[in-house]
Amino acid sequence: MEPLIPPITDIAVVGGGIVGASIAWHLAARNIAVTVFERGTIASGASGRTGALLRQHYSNRPEATLAHESLKVFRDWPEIVGGAPVHHPTGLVLTLAAGPHADANVARLRRNVAMQNGVGIASEAITPDRLRDLQPFVRVDDLAAAAYEPTSGYADAVAATRGMARAAARAGARIVEGCPVLALTAQGDRVTGVVTPSGPVRAGVVVCAAGPWSTALLGAIGVSLPVAALRVQIAILHRPLAFDAPHFVYLDTAAGMFCRPYGPGCSLVGVSGGDQHDHVPVDPDRYEQRVDAEYPGRAISAIARRIPGMTGAAFLNGRAGLYDMTPDAHPIIGPGPLDGLYLACGFSGAGFKKGPAVGRLMADTIVDNRCDWLDPAPFRLDRFQADGWQRPWSENEYVFETDFGHGF
Repeated sequence: MEPLIPPITDIAVVGGGIVGASIAWHLAARNIAVTVFERGTIASGASGRTGALLRQHYSNRPEATLAHESLKVFRDWPEIVGGAPVHHPTGLVLTLAAGPHADANVARLRRNVAMQNGVGIASEAITPDRLRDLQPFVRVDDLAAAAYEPTSGYADAVAATRGMARAAARAGARIVEGCPVLALTAQGDRVTGVVTPSGPVRAGVVVCAAGPWSTALLGAIGVSLPVAALRVQIAILHRPLAFDAPHFVYLDTAAGMFCRPYGPGCSLVGVSGGDQHDHVPVDPDRYEQRVDAEYPGRAISAIARRIPGMTGAAFLNGRAGLYDMTPDAHPIIGPGPLDGLYLACGFSGAGFKKGPAVGRLMADTIVDNRCDWLDPAPFRLDRFQADGWQRPWSENEYVFETDFGHGF
Protein backbone atom coordinates (compact mmCIF):
# COMPACT_ATOMS: atom_id res chain seq x y z
CA MET A 1 0.00 0.00 0.00
CA GLU A 2 1.38 3.39 -0.95
CA PRO A 3 1.60 5.97 1.85
CA LEU A 4 -1.15 8.58 1.98
CA ILE A 5 0.45 11.82 0.82
CA PRO A 6 -1.27 15.13 1.60
CA PRO A 7 -1.34 17.58 -1.34
CA ILE A 8 -0.60 20.51 0.98
CA THR A 9 0.87 21.02 4.43
CA ASP A 10 1.90 24.05 6.43
CA ILE A 11 5.37 22.66 7.07
CA ALA A 12 7.17 19.78 5.35
CA VAL A 13 10.00 18.15 7.30
CA VAL A 14 12.38 16.11 5.17
CA GLY A 15 13.90 13.30 7.22
CA GLY A 16 12.56 11.02 9.95
CA GLY A 17 15.52 10.79 12.28
CA ILE A 18 15.57 12.10 15.84
CA VAL A 19 15.94 15.69 14.63
CA GLY A 20 13.11 15.58 12.11
CA ALA A 21 10.81 13.78 14.54
CA SER A 22 11.58 16.29 17.28
CA ILE A 23 10.93 19.25 15.00
CA ALA A 24 7.57 17.74 14.05
CA TRP A 25 6.69 17.08 17.69
CA HIS A 26 7.38 20.64 18.78
CA LEU A 27 5.56 22.13 15.80
CA ALA A 28 2.53 19.87 16.16
CA ALA A 29 2.32 20.82 19.82
CA ARG A 30 1.72 24.37 18.55
CA ASN A 31 -1.21 23.14 16.41
CA ILE A 32 0.68 23.54 13.15
CA ALA A 33 0.00 21.17 10.25
CA VAL A 34 3.34 19.43 9.79
CA THR A 35 4.25 16.40 7.68
CA VAL A 36 7.42 14.33 8.01
CA PHE A 37 8.64 12.62 4.85
CA GLU A 38 10.96 9.68 5.56
CA ARG A 39 12.58 7.75 2.71
CA GLY A 40 12.69 4.50 4.70
CA THR A 41 11.24 3.88 8.13
CA ILE A 42 11.60 6.07 11.19
CA ALA A 43 15.14 5.60 12.61
CA SER A 44 16.35 3.66 9.57
CA GLY A 45 19.05 6.23 8.80
CA ALA A 46 21.79 7.73 10.97
CA SER A 47 19.61 7.86 14.10
CA GLY A 48 19.25 4.09 14.02
CA ARG A 49 22.98 3.50 13.59
CA THR A 50 24.37 5.94 16.11
CA GLY A 51 26.24 5.06 19.28
CA ALA A 52 23.69 7.31 21.06
CA LEU A 53 26.11 8.76 23.61
CA LEU A 54 24.49 11.50 25.67
CA ARG A 55 27.53 13.71 26.12
CA GLN A 56 27.15 17.27 27.40
CA HIS A 57 30.83 18.20 27.25
CA TYR A 58 31.40 20.98 24.73
CA SER A 59 33.82 23.88 24.54
CA ASN A 60 31.08 26.28 23.40
CA ARG A 61 27.96 27.34 25.26
CA PRO A 62 25.41 26.94 22.42
CA GLU A 63 26.08 23.23 21.89
CA ALA A 64 26.48 22.57 25.61
CA THR A 65 23.05 24.14 26.07
CA LEU A 66 21.48 22.01 23.33
CA ALA A 67 22.96 18.85 24.84
CA HIS A 68 21.87 19.79 28.37
CA GLU A 69 18.32 20.73 27.39
CA SER A 70 18.06 17.49 25.42
CA LEU A 71 19.33 15.39 28.33
CA LYS A 72 16.47 16.76 30.43
CA VAL A 73 14.08 15.25 27.91
CA PHE A 74 15.92 11.92 27.64
CA ARG A 75 16.12 11.72 31.45
CA ASP A 76 12.39 12.29 31.99
CA TRP A 77 11.23 10.65 28.77
CA PRO A 78 8.09 8.86 30.09
CA GLU A 79 6.69 12.09 31.56
CA ILE A 80 7.67 14.44 28.72
CA VAL A 81 7.46 12.36 25.54
CA GLY A 82 5.64 9.24 26.70
CA GLY A 83 6.54 5.58 26.62
CA ALA A 84 9.21 3.54 28.34
CA PRO A 85 12.45 5.11 29.63
CA VAL A 86 15.23 5.43 27.05
CA HIS A 87 18.06 6.92 29.14
CA HIS A 88 20.80 4.79 30.74
CA PRO A 89 22.62 7.11 33.23
CA THR A 90 25.85 5.16 33.50
CA GLY A 91 28.08 8.20 33.95
CA LEU A 92 30.32 9.55 31.20
CA VAL A 93 34.02 10.43 31.06
CA LEU A 94 35.93 12.51 28.52
CA THR A 95 39.67 11.84 28.69
CA LEU A 96 42.60 14.05 27.73
CA ALA A 97 45.93 12.48 26.83
CA ALA A 98 49.24 13.22 28.45
CA GLY A 99 51.69 14.66 25.92
CA PRO A 100 52.71 17.85 24.16
CA HIS A 101 49.29 19.56 24.35
CA ALA A 102 48.39 18.34 27.84
CA ASP A 103 48.93 21.51 29.88
CA ALA A 104 46.97 23.70 27.49
CA ASN A 105 44.21 21.11 27.11
CA VAL A 106 43.83 20.67 30.87
CA ALA A 107 43.47 24.43 31.25
CA ARG A 108 40.84 24.39 28.50
CA LEU A 109 39.03 21.52 30.21
CA ARG A 110 38.79 23.43 33.48
CA ARG A 111 37.40 26.49 31.71
CA ASN A 112 34.96 24.33 29.75
CA VAL A 113 33.71 22.56 32.87
CA ALA A 114 33.16 25.94 34.55
CA MET A 115 31.15 27.09 31.52
CA GLN A 116 29.14 23.86 31.55
CA ASN A 117 28.40 24.21 35.26
CA GLY A 118 27.05 27.68 34.46
CA VAL A 119 24.68 26.12 31.92
CA GLY A 120 23.49 23.69 34.60
CA ILE A 121 25.47 20.62 33.56
CA ALA A 122 26.67 18.28 36.30
CA SER A 123 30.33 17.95 35.34
CA GLU A 124 33.67 18.07 37.13
CA ALA A 125 37.31 18.05 36.12
CA ILE A 126 39.04 15.05 37.70
CA THR A 127 42.58 13.71 37.91
CA PRO A 128 43.63 10.33 36.52
CA ASP A 129 43.89 9.00 40.08
CA ARG A 130 40.32 10.09 40.78
CA LEU A 131 39.16 8.27 37.66
CA ARG A 132 40.83 5.10 38.89
CA ASP A 133 39.10 5.53 42.25
CA LEU A 134 35.79 5.62 40.39
CA GLN A 135 36.63 2.67 38.11
CA PRO A 136 39.57 0.67 39.51
CA PHE A 137 39.83 -1.50 36.40
CA VAL A 138 40.85 1.32 34.03
CA ARG A 139 44.34 2.29 32.92
CA VAL A 140 45.20 5.94 33.61
CA ASP A 141 48.97 6.31 33.13
CA ASP A 142 48.50 7.86 29.66
CA LEU A 143 46.05 10.53 30.86
CA ALA A 144 46.50 14.15 31.87
CA ALA A 145 42.96 14.77 33.12
CA ALA A 146 39.33 13.91 32.51
CA ALA A 147 35.86 15.40 32.77
CA TYR A 148 33.25 13.35 34.60
CA GLU A 149 29.49 13.69 34.06
CA PRO A 150 27.76 11.50 36.66
CA THR A 151 24.24 11.87 35.22
CA SER A 152 25.12 11.37 31.55
CA GLY A 153 25.19 8.06 29.71
CA TYR A 154 23.54 6.75 26.57
CA ALA A 155 20.11 6.15 25.10
CA ASP A 156 18.25 3.50 23.16
CA ALA A 157 18.44 5.35 19.85
CA VAL A 158 15.82 3.45 17.87
CA ALA A 159 13.29 3.45 20.72
CA ALA A 160 13.85 7.16 21.32
CA THR A 161 13.53 8.16 17.66
CA ARG A 162 10.44 6.05 17.08
CA GLY A 163 8.97 7.24 20.38
CA MET A 164 9.52 10.85 19.36
CA ALA A 165 7.78 10.21 16.04
CA ARG A 166 4.83 8.59 17.84
CA ALA A 167 4.60 11.60 20.15
CA ALA A 168 4.57 13.88 17.11
CA ALA A 169 1.79 11.82 15.55
CA ARG A 170 -0.24 11.94 18.77
CA ALA A 171 0.14 15.73 18.72
CA GLY A 172 -1.25 15.84 15.18
CA ALA A 173 1.76 15.53 12.90
CA ARG A 174 1.53 13.33 9.83
CA ILE A 175 4.40 10.82 9.57
CA VAL A 176 4.87 9.40 6.06
CA GLU A 177 7.32 6.49 5.80
CA GLY A 178 8.60 4.93 2.61
CA CYS A 179 8.34 8.27 0.85
CA PRO A 180 11.63 9.77 -0.31
CA VAL A 181 11.63 13.44 -1.16
CA LEU A 182 12.93 13.53 -4.72
CA ALA A 183 13.32 17.29 -4.90
CA LEU A 184 12.51 20.56 -3.23
CA THR A 185 10.55 23.12 -5.22
CA ALA A 186 11.12 26.84 -5.31
CA GLN A 187 9.78 29.87 -7.13
CA GLY A 188 11.97 32.92 -7.20
CA ASP A 189 13.46 33.42 -3.76
CA ARG A 190 10.92 31.23 -1.95
CA VAL A 191 10.68 27.51 -1.35
CA THR A 192 7.25 26.16 -2.29
CA GLY A 193 7.21 22.50 -1.31
CA VAL A 194 8.58 19.06 -2.07
CA VAL A 195 8.25 16.42 -4.77
CA THR A 196 7.56 12.80 -3.81
CA PRO A 197 7.10 9.67 -5.94
CA SER A 198 3.36 10.29 -5.64
CA GLY A 199 3.60 13.88 -6.81
CA PRO A 200 4.22 17.39 -5.49
CA VAL A 201 3.26 18.60 -2.03
CA ARG A 202 2.85 22.32 -1.45
CA ALA A 203 4.27 23.75 1.77
CA GLY A 204 4.79 27.24 3.09
CA VAL A 205 7.86 26.07 5.00
CA VAL A 206 10.30 23.24 4.25
CA VAL A 207 12.72 22.00 6.90
CA CYS A 208 15.61 19.98 5.51
CA ALA A 209 16.66 17.49 8.19
CA ALA A 210 17.81 14.83 5.75
CA GLY A 211 21.32 14.34 7.07
CA PRO A 212 23.79 13.39 4.33
CA TRP A 213 21.03 13.52 1.68
CA SER A 214 20.57 17.25 2.37
CA THR A 215 23.47 18.32 0.16
CA ALA A 216 22.01 16.99 -3.10
CA LEU A 217 18.47 18.12 -2.32
CA LEU A 218 19.56 21.67 -1.60
CA GLY A 219 22.09 21.81 -4.42
CA ALA A 220 19.34 21.13 -6.93
CA ILE A 221 17.64 24.42 -5.98
CA GLY A 222 20.89 26.37 -5.96
CA VAL A 223 21.73 26.20 -2.25
CA SER A 224 25.34 25.18 -1.63
CA LEU A 225 25.63 23.12 1.55
CA PRO A 226 29.14 22.29 2.84
CA VAL A 227 28.13 18.87 4.15
CA ALA A 228 29.81 15.60 3.17
CA ALA A 229 28.63 12.04 3.86
CA LEU A 230 31.40 10.18 5.69
CA ARG A 231 31.30 6.51 6.63
CA VAL A 232 31.83 5.49 10.26
CA GLN A 233 31.87 2.11 11.98
CA ILE A 234 31.02 0.65 15.37
CA ALA A 235 31.56 -2.82 16.82
CA ILE A 236 29.63 -4.72 19.49
CA LEU A 237 31.93 -6.82 21.68
CA HIS A 238 31.23 -9.62 24.15
CA ARG A 239 33.05 -8.85 27.39
CA PRO A 240 35.19 -11.67 28.81
CA LEU A 241 33.49 -13.42 31.71
CA ALA A 242 36.48 -12.52 33.88
CA PHE A 243 35.72 -8.84 33.21
CA ASP A 244 32.04 -8.06 33.24
CA ALA A 245 32.05 -4.94 35.37
CA PRO A 246 29.75 -2.06 34.43
CA HIS A 247 31.78 0.74 32.92
CA PHE A 248 31.14 4.38 32.15
CA VAL A 249 30.56 5.77 28.72
CA TYR A 250 34.02 6.87 27.58
CA LEU A 251 34.76 9.51 25.01
CA ASP A 252 38.42 8.64 25.06
CA THR A 253 40.50 11.09 23.07
CA ALA A 254 43.66 9.49 24.47
CA ALA A 255 42.84 5.96 23.29
CA GLY A 256 41.14 7.22 20.13
CA MET A 257 37.79 5.59 20.75
CA PHE A 258 34.40 5.89 22.37
CA CYS A 259 32.62 3.06 24.15
CA ARG A 260 29.54 2.33 26.20
CA PRO A 261 27.74 -0.63 27.70
CA TYR A 262 25.50 -2.46 25.28
CA GLY A 263 23.01 -4.76 26.95
CA PRO A 264 24.05 -7.54 29.31
CA GLY A 265 27.71 -8.46 28.99
CA CYS A 266 28.51 -6.40 25.89
CA SER A 267 30.14 -3.09 24.98
CA LEU A 268 29.77 -0.88 21.91
CA VAL A 269 33.02 0.60 20.56
CA GLY A 270 33.78 3.19 17.91
CA VAL A 271 37.38 3.77 16.85
CA SER A 272 38.88 7.00 15.56
CA GLY A 273 40.37 6.75 12.11
CA GLY A 274 39.04 5.20 8.93
CA ASP A 275 36.87 6.74 6.26
CA GLN A 276 35.54 9.67 8.26
CA HIS A 277 39.00 10.81 9.34
CA ASP A 278 40.45 10.40 5.87
CA HIS A 279 37.66 12.79 4.81
CA VAL A 280 36.66 10.58 1.89
CA PRO A 281 33.00 11.31 1.07
CA VAL A 282 30.73 8.42 0.14
CA ASP A 283 27.43 8.17 -1.68
CA PRO A 284 24.78 7.89 1.07
CA ASP A 285 22.78 5.55 -1.18
CA ARG A 286 25.74 3.29 -1.97
CA TYR A 287 28.15 2.68 0.87
CA GLU A 288 29.32 -0.46 2.65
CA GLN A 289 27.15 -0.95 5.73
CA ARG A 290 29.17 -3.88 7.06
CA VAL A 291 32.31 -3.29 9.10
CA ASP A 292 35.71 -3.77 7.52
CA ALA A 293 37.40 -7.11 8.18
CA GLU A 294 40.11 -5.59 10.38
CA TYR A 295 37.78 -3.34 12.35
CA PRO A 296 36.87 -5.75 15.20
CA GLY A 297 40.54 -6.18 16.05
CA ARG A 298 41.05 -2.42 16.08
CA ALA A 299 38.03 -1.98 18.32
CA ILE A 300 39.25 -4.57 20.82
CA SER A 301 42.72 -3.01 20.92
CA ALA A 302 41.30 0.48 21.41
CA ILE A 303 38.97 -0.33 24.29
CA ALA A 304 41.61 -2.56 25.92
CA ARG A 305 43.96 0.42 26.10
CA ARG A 306 41.57 2.01 28.59
CA ILE A 307 40.04 -1.16 30.06
CA PRO A 308 42.73 -3.89 29.99
CA GLY A 309 40.16 -6.48 31.02
CA MET A 310 38.64 -6.17 27.54
CA THR A 311 41.76 -7.64 25.91
CA GLY A 312 40.03 -10.99 25.53
CA ALA A 313 36.76 -9.56 24.20
CA ALA A 314 35.03 -11.28 21.27
CA PHE A 315 33.36 -9.63 18.29
CA LEU A 316 29.58 -10.05 18.22
CA ASN A 317 28.52 -7.81 15.34
CA GLY A 318 28.97 -4.36 13.91
CA ARG A 319 27.66 -1.84 11.45
CA ALA A 320 28.63 1.21 9.47
CA GLY A 321 26.66 4.42 9.29
CA LEU A 322 27.10 7.98 8.11
CA TYR A 323 28.16 11.30 9.54
CA ASP A 324 26.95 14.44 7.77
CA MET A 325 30.16 16.42 8.30
CA THR A 326 30.62 20.17 8.04
CA PRO A 327 34.04 21.83 7.65
CA ASP A 328 34.06 22.90 11.31
CA ALA A 329 32.33 19.75 12.69
CA HIS A 330 29.46 21.86 14.07
CA PRO A 331 25.84 21.73 12.87
CA ILE A 332 23.87 23.98 10.56
CA ILE A 333 20.60 25.00 12.21
CA GLY A 334 18.31 27.85 11.21
CA PRO A 335 16.96 29.69 8.19
CA GLY A 336 18.35 29.01 4.74
CA PRO A 337 18.96 31.48 1.92
CA LEU A 338 15.44 31.07 0.47
CA ASP A 339 12.30 32.32 2.20
CA GLY A 340 10.52 29.46 3.91
CA LEU A 341 13.59 27.18 3.90
CA TYR A 342 15.06 26.00 7.20
CA LEU A 343 18.03 23.73 7.79
CA ALA A 344 18.81 21.21 10.52
CA CYS A 345 21.72 19.14 9.25
CA GLY A 346 25.49 18.78 9.32
CA PHE A 347 25.55 17.46 12.87
CA SER A 348 28.89 15.76 12.23
CA GLY A 349 28.25 12.68 14.33
CA ALA A 350 26.84 14.57 17.32
CA GLY A 351 23.20 15.14 16.43
CA PHE A 352 21.31 12.46 18.31
CA LYS A 353 22.19 13.85 21.74
CA LYS A 354 20.89 17.28 20.71
CA GLY A 355 17.74 16.12 18.92
CA PRO A 356 15.05 17.06 21.47
CA ALA A 357 16.38 20.59 21.95
CA VAL A 358 16.99 21.15 18.24
CA GLY A 359 13.30 20.52 17.65
CA ARG A 360 12.43 23.14 20.22
CA LEU A 361 14.93 25.61 18.74
CA MET A 362 13.56 25.12 15.24
CA ALA A 363 9.94 25.52 16.36
CA ASP A 364 10.82 28.75 18.16
CA THR A 365 12.71 30.02 15.12
CA ILE A 366 10.02 29.12 12.58
CA VAL A 367 6.97 30.20 14.57
CA ASP A 368 8.28 33.08 16.69
CA ASN A 369 11.30 34.14 14.61
CA ARG A 370 13.35 34.18 17.80
CA CYS A 371 14.73 31.94 20.53
CA ASP A 372 14.76 33.29 24.08
CA TRP A 373 16.84 30.50 25.66
CA LEU A 374 19.71 30.19 23.15
CA ASP A 375 21.55 32.39 20.67
CA PRO A 376 21.23 30.40 17.41
CA ALA A 377 23.48 32.70 15.35
CA PRO A 378 26.61 30.47 15.52
CA PHE A 379 24.71 27.65 13.79
CA ARG A 380 23.67 29.60 10.69
CA LEU A 381 24.72 28.45 7.23
CA ASP A 382 26.07 31.88 6.33
CA ARG A 383 28.94 31.48 8.81
CA PHE A 384 30.74 29.66 6.00
CA GLN A 385 30.40 32.64 3.67
CA ALA A 386 31.21 35.31 6.25
CA ASP A 387 34.55 37.12 6.08
CA GLY A 388 36.82 36.05 8.87
CA TRP A 389 35.22 32.65 9.45
CA GLN A 390 37.67 30.44 11.22
CA ARG A 391 37.96 27.31 13.26
CA PRO A 392 37.86 26.72 16.18
CA TRP A 393 34.51 28.00 17.42
CA SER A 394 36.01 28.63 20.82
CA GLU A 395 39.45 29.40 22.18
CA ASN A 396 38.78 26.50 24.54
CA GLU A 397 38.45 23.89 21.78
CA TYR A 398 40.94 21.08 22.37
CA VAL A 399 44.03 20.35 20.31
CA PHE A 400 44.58 16.66 19.56
CA GLU A 401 47.51 14.83 18.02
CA THR A 402 45.10 13.12 15.62
CA ASP A 403 41.71 14.08 14.20
CA PHE A 404 39.24 12.67 16.71
CA GLY A 405 36.39 13.50 14.35
CA HIS A 406 33.91 15.09 16.74
CA GLY A 407 33.07 18.73 17.27
CA PHE A 408 33.77 19.98 20.77
